[in-house]
Amino acid sequence: MAGRLRGLVSELWTGDEPRLAARLLGSALGPAELAFRAAVAVRSRWYDRKRRPVPPIPVVSVGNLTVGGTGKTPVLRWLGDWFRQRGVRVAVVVRGYGSDEVALYRRWFGEEALFVGVDRREGVRAAGEAGYRLALVDDGFQHRRLARTLDILLVATEDPWRVRMLPRGPYREPLAAARRATHVLLTRRTADLGTVQAWRERLARVAPGVPVLQVEMTMGDWSDLAGGPANAPREDVLAVCSIARPRAFAAGLGRLLPGAKVELVSYPDHHEYTGEDVAALLGRRNGRTIVCTDKDAVKLVRHRELAEHAVAVGLRVVGEPRGTLLTALEGVAERL
Repeated sequence: MAGRLRGLVSELWTGDEPRLAARLLGSALGPAELAFRAAVAVRSRWYDRKRRPVPPIPVVSVGNLTVGGTGKTPVLRWLGDWFRQRGVRVAVVVRGYGSDEVALYRRWFGEEALFVGVDRREGVRAAGEAGYRLALVDDGFQHRRLARTLDILLVATEDPWRVRMLPRGPYREPLAAARRATHVLLTRRTADLGTVQAWRERLARVAPGVPVLQVEMTMGDWSDLAGGPANAPREDVLAVCSIARPRAFAAGLGRLLPGAKVELVSYPDHHEYTGEDVAALLGRRNGRTIVCTDKDAVKLVRHRELAEHAVAVGLRVVGEPRGTLLTALEGVAERL
């Protein structure tokens, strides 16, 4: 029953043509969506009038309007690498929801640079006391108690065009909230260029004066589940993921491994794999290599019986920051 309900919600959230059952569920969730919209509007007006104390170190926030699926984690790594290449000591402040993200940041930035807690303002304070010069805040767009130097909003060009808010859809805030951002980054993985341009024009109307830049996301960087280098599979694969956009993952693998058949097994976002899950996957493997995402690798690596048959493929941002974003980042770095 729970699995069927998740499937119906997924149909509503992805923007695909929903079946009758999903449409009926959407209608039933309509009043809850209206209540959520009203609560968000009241909260937003309250914060618009509230003054926030200046944090002890500069803050660069990376967030989104929807629940997952915009590429926030690789973008934060991309920005962190840019600052670290310039000698800036960077801390990552994260709420802690989704142990996969925390584990990835720990792998990329080191345990000592990670500050985990519900109160991200306290995390930034602790990072400053520990000698860090800059705080990168994960999923901070709605965390308005925290003042920030740069407020980077990600919008995936694969996001549903129709803005349905929780629980009827994946949006946490209306598009007009983009006016708060210092920069909007349009992330693209599978959308065609026409869709990208439509989103660019839409955001320019909704948030005039906010720079809108496009960043390309690509799959690559093969590794074993512990993070060491690995070779790409040469034959058919079993794709396993627990992310917001499983079909985009499978489609990306299809492009990355031309000629290989890709069978997808997806779980709910941030799923914690059990021994039963692993046994089922091994029974389904049939001699094929299991391919998962970086986020899944940090959870599956502890299951040794599966890890020896699996590799992970990363998602990264192509190129370097440019345009007004580069100018803004250089301005922050110069003051440190």
